[in-house]
Amino acid sequence: MSRPLSRALAELLAQHEVLREIMTSCERLASELEEGCLEPSLLPREVARLRVAFDSHNRYEEQFLRPVLADIDAFGEVRLDHMVSDHVEEHRLVRAGLDASEAGELRLTLDRLRDHLTAEERYFLSSKVLREDLVSVESSG
Repeated sequence: MSRPLSRALAELLAQHEVLREIMTSCERLASELEEGCLEPSLLPREVARLRVAFDSHNRYEEQFLRPVLADIDAFGEVRLDHMVSDHVEEHRLVRAGLDASEAGELRLTLDRLRDHLTAEERYFLSSKVLREDLVSVESSG
């Protein structure tokens, strides 16, 4: 993997970690709010922080991944088509869920976002997908 490609991959994975940290914070705050132990304005602020981080990540990801996935191998166009259609719908659902006023609905959205990040890491941000060589040779032994 070239240095710019590996740096971009590392940046995307780091962004995923930040998103997960904010999601954990949102879940903690939602629980505290339900228990009556939290000032009500803190959870919406943290959800807004998550929304900004999610939107920023999506812009970076699509800017980086579109050209890379289109040219990476013979399956690039198929992978790109899948990413675009999946992303558009998934991002719409996550954004709508982040507007939820109930803690339970917010938790469902956070679970959906976690699943989305895991799928991205498996299918788009894997070092097996984002590599310089067109043929992967695995040694047995």
